[in-house]
Amino acid sequence: MSIPFKSAYVSPKGVLICLTLALTLWGCDSQAPKIAAIDSHSKILTCTLNGSPLKIVITKGSLDAGLLYEGKELKVNLLEVKDFYQILMRFDPQIGQLKINKLGNELIQLKSDNEQIATCATE
Repeated sequence: MSIPFKSAYVSPKGVLICLTLALTLWGCDSQAPKIAAIDSHSKILTCTLNGSPLKIVITKGSLDAGLLYEGKELKVNLLEVKDFYQILMRFDPQIGQLKINKLGNELIQLKSDNEQIATCATE
């Protein structure tokens, strides 16, 4: 028993449907929010940490930053991780570990196994 050979011909209507579907799927992600790198512009993030104001000064094109807290200025580095930036600095038991979300509008503090989230504003 033999199987009849089918032609490789695709109708113009089939091509149009395939192209439309491909363009639709390609454009689906265009509605997702675009997140620019935190160092895409110079900016100052203002947050509250332990009830005191905290400022993080980020220079365009650099993941080195200045952290101003309780009258002290610390040089810190920002390490990009999957969905946040880890703030690398000398350990301070009053501060603990800090990270910023990708949008730069939340500061996450991990101290004594407790996580605190504070909102930040961009200047």
